[in-house]
Amino acid sequence: MYLKNSWYVAASAEELGRGLLGRWICDEPLVMYRKEDGTPVALEDRCPHRKFALSKGELVGDEVQCGYHGMKFDCSGVCTFVPGQDNIPPRLKARVYPIAEKHRWIWVWMGEPSEADEDLIPDYHWNDAPGWAPIMGYLTFGANYQLVVDNLLDLTHETYVHQATIGNQAVAHTPMDTRVDGENVLIERLMIDCDPPPLFKRARGFTTNIDRWQRIRFNPPAHITIDAGGVPTGTEMDTATNPESMNWMVLNALTPERADSTHYFWSVSRCFSQDDEELGEMIRKQIINTFEEDRDILETQQELIDSDQSGRPLLTVNCDAGNAAARKIMDGLIKAEAGGASAGHSG
Repeated sequence: MYLKNSWYVAASAEELGRGLLGRWICDEPLVMYRKEDGTPVALEDRCPHRKFALSKGELVGDEVQCGYHGMKFDCSGVCTFVPGQDNIPPRLKARVYPIAEKHRWIWVWMGEPSEADEDLIPDYHWNDAPGWAPIMGYLTFGANYQLVVDNLLDLTHETYVHQATIGNQAVAHTPMDTRVDGENVLIERLMIDCDPPPLFKRARGFTTNIDRWQRIRFNPPAHITIDAGGVPTGTEMDTATNPESMNWMVLNALTPERADSTHYFWSVSRCFSQDDEELGEMIRKQIINTFEEDRDILETQQELIDSDQSGRPLLTVNCDAGNAAARKIMDGLIKAEAGGASAGHSG
């Protein structure tokens, strides 16, 4: 089950244009495009006539023409044309989804349209704020979105999975502080006087040990920001005043595709060396390698979960405190929504 009364990222702003983009979200097919004035539109990707994919049709002006029988639907889902027929049945209407553009991403609201409030879109301002240089990307993971959330809320695995980029021994051996703030989970890990991981050395040229931090925030249903960075050991852990600091925000907008697949919209936005294009390209390649390592882990995990006929649950240890809290919050929200409680969530 999914939390429907929430905003999900459906596409990057750059990939949505004057073509028809089909994408499954929360087990529902959507077709998206931009009107001639640039405004985004999202319809159900099922022609109400014979349920053919509208995304396989054609964009005519601001209307979608079905590629099967030629019927046209405007941006409000209303059928405006039926070949060989003047009378158009009122029920011949496509479902419309609330859609918005913010922080260089395209957002859709999968639940009750009347509750779609753009003020509830999660804060990812680091994608377009002055003083930050974002590197953005998109991947698909063949794993349930909650497994991806688990992966991001417990970064212990960095020590073992990401040794070539962001992992070091300090991550696994330093305890986390985890707390719940309403519907949010906040996790902090401070690693004092530790060896800088390989990517930190490449990005910032650290030659001594560092004081390193990871501050993670989870917002339902699957939005995670990670404030990560480091400074030479013993110097001020304030990125605004310490010229030797390294700090970036890892932004993770996870959108369920199907029960066993996830759209992963990501961004790594840094507040140092913003104009260094060579550095940016190096970081991009290293981060993609890191995410590919995660994808291999999670897709293997999903396969083994699906094939386990014993029904045994996933087990938890101390490092899973954030995962357990997030899952408990999500279980409560989904249950409340299914029970008819009307509340929009920021995602």
